[in-house]
Amino acid sequence: MAITSDGTEAFGIEDSPVTINGVTYVVESASFTYGSSRVDVNDANGEPSGSVTIPGRVEGSCTLQYASSSTANPAIGNEMVTTGSRNAATYIITEVGDAQTAGDYAKCSVSFYKKIN
Repeated sequence: MAITSDGTEAFGIEDSPVTINGVTYVVESASFTYGSSRVDVNDANGEPSGSVTIPGRVEGSCTLQYASSSTANPAIGNEMVTTGSRNAATYIITEVGDAQTAGDYAKCSVSFYKKIN
């Protein structure tokens, strides 16, 4: 059954599913952080006279449902590809967690950063 929306509000996870090492995972939850750093410029008296904001690396984390009961955990260093319109890119996995709960889908959590080149 398809989800029907009678408004213009965003619903669901726009970046699901993702592909890692040729395996498709359903994204249960996801968080993307667009960070930056600030460099302050001071005058000869040490008074602030301006600042520059430098974009940082895009990082994030998500919870993934395994494709099947035989799906292995993604490995650190694997590439994760998203296809949504807001965060579509390739990300490098930096951390993998394996959580198991009785009566729930098998899933794992991953941390990642956006691949630059």
